[in-house]
Amino acid sequence: MKVIIYEQGGYMKKAVLIGVPHHNNLGDHAITIAERKYLKDNFKEYKYYEISEETLETCIEKVKNVIDEEDILFLHGGGNLGDEYLYVEEGRRKVIQLFPNNRIVFLPQTMYFSDTKRGKEELEKSKKIYSQHNKLLIIAREDVSYKRMKEEFKNNKIIKTPDIVTYLDKSDKTKQNREGLLMILRNDVESNLSKEQIDKICLMSKKYFSKIEINDTAKGNGISEKNRDAKIEEMLNKYRKAQLVITDRLHGMIFAAITSTPCIALGNYNHKIKACSKTLEHLGYIQYIEDIDKIEEQIKYLISVNFDKYSNEFATEQLKQILEEVF
Repeated sequence: MKVIIYEQGGYMKKAVLIGVPHHNNLGDHAITIAERKYLKDNFKEYKYYEISEETLETCIEKVKNVIDEEDILFLHGGGNLGDEYLYVEEGRRKVIQLFPNNRIVFLPQTMYFSDTKRGKEELEKSKKIYSQHNKLLIIAREDVSYKRMKEEFKNNKIIKTPDIVTYLDKSDKTKQNREGLLMILRNDVESNLSKEQIDKICLMSKKYFSKIEINDTAKGNGISEKNRDAKIEEMLNKYRKAQLVITDRLHGMIFAAITSTPCIALGNYNHKIKACSKTLEHLGYIQYIEDIDKIEEQIKYLISVNFDKYSNEFATEQLKQILEEVF
């Protein structure tokens, strides 16, 4: 049975965001908040829906019965296009195969298929499935992924925009006293820092900060839709109160950008932080380094300069490409 949605007196087309997370990574939840805002701001004639990453496998077949050809499917962005989080890639492939006649949009992604036998095999599977869909739009969020996507997905339309969280402006518009150093450091397979290196950074930082907090944007229990906004706001408040952030998380860096917080970003095991930092170079207060011995000189610089507050105009302008392609 076809479900028809009536709003404002008539049938509304649907904009469906697929792959929304309920895990504990605040970066992915911030992406969801930004995606939701972007879609509601720019697809006003469409009724907005979300399908979670966790329920995708069990409910996507049922969803097929209520999706019409004029509905648009948006696949959650982030850093999961590859073989590192293969269950996400497999879900993405299934959506592409189930909806051959719908416009499908990959919201801004980093692509990373490992240079292994499995990575190469999985890339070939994705290439084959993607190439058979002629209404697929793939969006890279940095140059490295954009070039790779253009090389590998020759039959698909590829564009490049910043990470969609840059669409959010979360600066404190009032003047607030900032105090201390906030370190947002990961503790998983993507980390490049040893305990000794972290201890070295903390010891050196004590010369400049009386207060040092070590935290992470992915810890604890999963986050439900009900708690998503509050959890993000809780973390952003920490940023707005800090003099400086040091992080090896991509969204650790992007949270600093959108809250106008000076930040030293460190590399991880793949290209995503380095490549995405280039989209933020114009801000001045975001500094990417690969050598931790250069942290001290960056601290001296960042705490001594007054920077302009964040503006999302660059992101808004570049994200217009999505509308140009879809409409």
